[in-house]
Amino acid sequence: MSEDEEREHIRKAVDSLRRTTGNRPLGWYCRYGPSINTRRLVAEEGGFLYDSDAYNDELPYWVTAQGKPHLVIPYTNDVNDTKFVNPGGFSGGDDYFAYVKDTFDTLYAEGAEIPRMMSVGLHMRLIGRPGRAAALCRALDYILSHDKVWICRREDIARHWIANHPCKA
Repeated sequence: MSEDEEREHIRKAVDSLRRTTGNRPLGWYCRYGPSINTRRLVAEEGGFLYDSDAYNDELPYWVTAQGKPHLVIPYTNDVNDTKFVNPGGFSGGDDYFAYVKDTFDTLYAEGAEIPRMMSVGLHMRLIGRPGRAAALCRALDYILSHDKVWICRREDIARHWIANHPCKA
């Protein structure tokens, strides 16, 4: 897709979400992968608190886009219900629960020294199946049984990061 086509795609997506929900999106994630222009075009569009077109960390971080500070909240595809439909992915609820638990346990232990963030990708059409939903409930119960855990949206993370960890550039 050309830069102009991508710019128009972003604009149309923002307009569609505004019409559908009554609010513009505050974050951006490219479903099929960003181009070399995406972050700059998202910053150019304006109105976004962050983008999640990165898979490289367990904490948000600042970059410069369009000459201004821009927050990146990394995403991950490993703790994601799409693995129920991908070859080599989760074969059932127990696999999903075990993976969520192991990921959480590792990040929680690391978080004793340095905070960590765990992204969990969910899609109603996938996790909404009864056996999968039951595994998600077990995972959430397990996670919430621990102290100092915050389950929230990326927008909430962005607002927290902006308020408590402002860009130092």
